[in-house]
Amino acid sequence: MHHHIKRNLALHRTVPVTVGVGLIVIISAVAIRYTGYGQQVSYSESEAGFETMTEEPKDQDLAVHPRLRDLDHWSRPPGPIRVGLQVGHWQAIDAPDELENLRTRTGTSGGGKNEWEVNLDIAEKTRALLQERGMTVDILPVTIPENYWADVFIAIHADGNVNTGVNGFKVASPWRDVTGEAEEFSQILEEHYAVSTDLDLDPNISRAMRGYYAFNWRRYDHSIHPMTVAAIIETGFLTSAHDRRVIVDDSERSARGIAEAVLEYTQTIIKI
Repeated sequence: MHHHIKRNLALHRTVPVTVGVGLIVIISAVAIRYTGYGQQVSYSESEAGFETMTEEPKDQDLAVHPRLRDLDHWSRPPGPIRVGLQVGHWQAIDAPDELENLRTRTGTSGGGKNEWEVNLDIAEKTRALLQERGMTVDILPVTIPENYWADVFIAIHADGNVNTGVNGFKVASPWRDVTGEAEEFSQILEEHYAVSTDLDLDPNISRAMRGYYAFNWRRYDHSIHPMTVAAIIETGFLTSAHDRRVIVDDSERSARGIAEAVLEYTQTIIKI
């Protein structure tokens, strides 16, 4: 397990606003603004690949899952830090039969940009920052390698909503996390991304988002290894002119927030 400085949370009163409900959360010296909209359903709450887990597998079923049989003797492979950056919706047409429902899912769009273009731009800039620190970084399309392992895996997406006033980013970890560290990493990612981008935090994380297909090694071959620490980030709303000023026009800020989170989390794994 990794040990990081614990964040002290100080909740402030909810203040009425004209476009939704807002409150301020202070994490250490970091102010994260929350934005909530109850009237519209965002793309991330309904898109294919974000699968609601209505029935959790029984413990005895998990115990005999092929990917769990050897974990008692599992150890981290030697070598530099490995990071997987998955570009949401990129090369979706090439998805295998087990993920055929994703082939026609091109994501959201806004400001003349398709989602995959924005995701790829952020991923490439994040890779450059991490490679400067000696890390091995894989940029992955919709179809990730079978049983893919990395120290950290981040699925990069952008959200959308028919209400162009809806804005903000969100981070989620898998429902079932064998590593026991995904939630901690997600918090670190959330904090760094908020500081770097100054975007609001959208609290509307659905069960479906935490059931993202790449996390679901119980169902899909093309998914992460159980010992991969994973998170998914919706970097902002591509349908929001406010958010596009960061994720499209100044995407270095998004990349920096992601990279700095990875650097903080992985600093105790091995010396880079």
